[in-house]
Amino acid sequence: MDIVEMAINQNAIIENSLILAKNYLDAQGAMFYWINEDKRDAFIDLNINVSKEFIYKYHNLLQDYDPLNVAYFLKSHENINLLSTCNSENQKVSVYKRFANDCGIDEILEIVFWRNNHAYAGIAVTNPNDYKKRDESSIQVLHQILGTSIFELGNIKDNIVKNYLKDLKLTTREIEVCNFITKGYANQDIAEAMEISLGTVKINANRIFDKLQVDGRLQLSILLSKVIK
Repeated sequence: MDIVEMAINQNAIIENSLILAKNYLDAQGAMFYWINEDKRDAFIDLNINVSKEFIYKYHNLLQDYDPLNVAYFLKSHENINLLSTCNSENQKVSVYKRFANDCGIDEILEIVFWRNNHAYAGIAVTNPNDYKKRDESSIQVLHQILGTSIFELGNIKDNIVKNYLKDLKLTTREIEVCNFITKGYANQDIAEAMEISLGTVKINANRIFDKLQVDGRLQLSILLSKVIK
C-alpha cells in the first residue's frame, strides 16, 4: 500500500467513525482530532457539519479556553466528558461557551482514545441528543467500538510504538533505528537512510535488543506487534 492509498484508507476509517458517533448520539456534528501530548494541543483533522469558523478560531484563538482541552484530559485521564458539566462561572469557560454558542454549538461530548497511559486522538460530538448524552453505559460501548477502528490508524500505531520505546528510555536515534528494523531494512540500508556509519547502526541495534530484552530482529518485531494490539 503506497502513501496515497494509506491516506485514503485512514480518512475512510476516520469518516466512518465520525458518522457512527454522530448517528449513535443523534448529534448535529462531529470532529476528529489528533492529540499532541508534547505540545498539549489538538488538531481537528476531519469533521461532519461543523463550521469553518469554529475550527479556525479553535486552532488559532480559543483552544486554551476550552475546559475540555488536551491539557485537561492529560491531567484527568478521563476518556469521556461533557462541556455542560464544566463550571461556567470560570471566565475562560464562559468565553469558550459563548464562542461555541455563537457557532451554533450548545453542547460538546468529548471522547478521547488512550493506550498505555498515552492519549492519541479524540472525537468531539456537537449537540448530541439530551437523553443519549447521559447514557454513560451506551457511550462507553460506543467508545470501545470506535476504539477498534481508531487504533487501526497507521499514525496512531506508529505513535504507540514510539511512546512505548520512549517509556523504556530508548534514545531518539535508537527509536529511529528500531523503526527501520521493524520495516525490514538491512543494517546497510539503515545506515544510508540515516546517513550514519554501519558501525553506529550495529551499536544502536544491540542497545535496542538489550533494552527490550530480545535476542534479535524477529523477537523485536514480535514484541512491537503485540504492543499495538
